[in-house]
Amino acid sequence: LEAARTAREATRDRLTAAGLARLTVPDNDADTFRSHARFALDALPALTSRPDQIKQLRQTILDLAVRGRLVEQDPADESASELVKRISNAKTAAKRETGDARIKPAPSPDPAGLSVELPRGWSAESFENLFLFIDYRGRTPPKTTEGVPLITAKNVRMGSLNREPREFIAEKTFKAWMTRGLPQLGDLFFTTEAPLANICINEIEEPFALAQRVICFQPYAEIDTRYLMFAIMSDVMQGLIEEHSTGLTAKGIKAAKLKPLPLPIPPLAEQHRIVARVDALMALCDRLEATLASTETTRARLLEVLLHEALEPAEQQEVAA
Repeated sequence: LEAARTAREATRDRLTAAGLARLTVPDNDADTFRSHARFALDALPALTSRPDQIKQLRQTILDLAVRGRLVEQDPADESASELVKRISNAKTAAKRETGDARIKPAPSPDPAGLSVELPRGWSAESFENLFLFIDYRGRTPPKTTEGVPLITAKNVRMGSLNREPREFIAEKTFKAWMTRGLPQLGDLFFTTEAPLANICINEIEEPFALAQRVICFQPYAEIDTRYLMFAIMSDVMQGLIEEHSTGLTAKGIKAAKLKPLPLPIPPLAEQHRIVARVDALMALCDRLEATLASTETTRARLLEVLLHEALEPAEQQEVAA
């Protein structure tokens, strides 16, 4: 039974890997992609029998999103190059108005730096040209038992912000500490090490402070930060960030290495469509995981009953003896 199960799971793993990998082949034309997608959907029950397979499915969804494969491109959409131009103008205006030394002219990156071919109407732009970096790397404020919340790398999970563990600094420290800018709702938090490249959206309304190893990405102009979060979570961007990281046991990336890296930018209207589709598909993955958990619970209960019935005669014999 163990050998049969091992063989079956190995076959299932190969099917999962092959089925999902076909969806992200660079030279897929539209018809081929639809064929591979249909196969994956038909095989979905077999592809999602374990939690780790659903994790693979989630990653495939993100990789399809960053390749422009989840939604149709609409020729009526304003091109991403126009969006990038507006962001560039906003960055120039921010420099002129604030005189902030962190805001510096930087060339746009070469799209060839990405491992994917961008769809028509998309652009590539660097972290530095998209965001003002708000960070306090290498410094840790003194902590207190209560006061203003402190957000650390431990709170930034992949795709979500967890307020646990809760740490605090004094009000006086907060006023002296947050001198490099205040994060806004919708900004992105990014961990530079321990762990590397976790990303989430800021949803905190009350005042808070940032600790070291967390960078706040604050867009210079309107852009869908949920799309950018999904893009950074994808294997495409995670692999690119890791390529430019340093360290063996604990990998990290310096801001200077991160700033020039390219991000794939769709038209703004398409960003919104991608986010809506990813949210819907991730909700499906949540339901699949819940079903697996329920099935596993039922299986465990059945096993418990079977073991009890199998052992009951022996227990009665011991009592009788």
